[in-house]
Amino acid sequence: MQGMGFFYTPLPLWLTVGSWIIAVGLIAFVIMQRAFSRLQDATLQNVWFGTIVTVTVLWACNAWFDDGPVIHLLGATLMVTLFDWRLALLGTAATTGLAAVVLDANWLNVALTYVLFGALPVGVSTLLQRLSNAWLPRNLFTFILGHGFVTSGAAVAAACGGTLLMEMALAGGPIAIPAAFMRGSVLLCAGEALFTGLLTILITVYKPAWIMTYDVRRYRLDRGPRV
Repeated sequence: MQGMGFFYTPLPLWLTVGSWIIAVGLIAFVIMQRAFSRLQDATLQNVWFGTIVTVTVLWACNAWFDDGPVIHLLGATLMVTLFDWRLALLGTAATTGLAAVVLDANWLNVALTYVLFGALPVGVSTLLQRLSNAWLPRNLFTFILGHGFVTSGAAVAAACGGTLLMEMALAGGPIAIPAAFMRGSVLLCAGEALFTGLLTILITVYKPAWIMTYDVRRYRLDRGPRV
């Protein structure tokens, strides 16, 4: 998986088939949960589609680190914060497909890319955000810090770690990790945290109705429920 990254490097048949089974299973499960019913509001539909397009642009800006894995900003945590994990899984799936078209990728490898750069960060973000809601004080600062900055950085770190573990599995043992990849991963974690955190601040302050996971009664910023 070195050189040209997941979209282009040939993968073993077992990994290709397994990743497609996981990807299709996740998408089917979410659709069965009637995730699209949460997008009945036209404004939220526009925000969801706009977020997909925005994240696709981020995915098209790849970073290459001395023959290490190709990584980029993910935007998965932002989708979880705005739309909850179900629509985030569907949104990252759409982003993966659009990025594959833009980058002229090998479709046999798209499912693995979705699992590592879409589903895994969504799962990590969802877990950390729920822990934040359960254990941290209920105020605006902790919402922005937990859902915006900390969770997004951890999601990128999980994706980078999963990528390295997959390379080790394919190599049959330990591999030499380029120093540039480690430095780049730290910078991308910081960049993802800054990008997601700042957007979370702006949307929370100016357009809280766009955030499905945001309850104004919980954070005491309004007298009534979010419309």
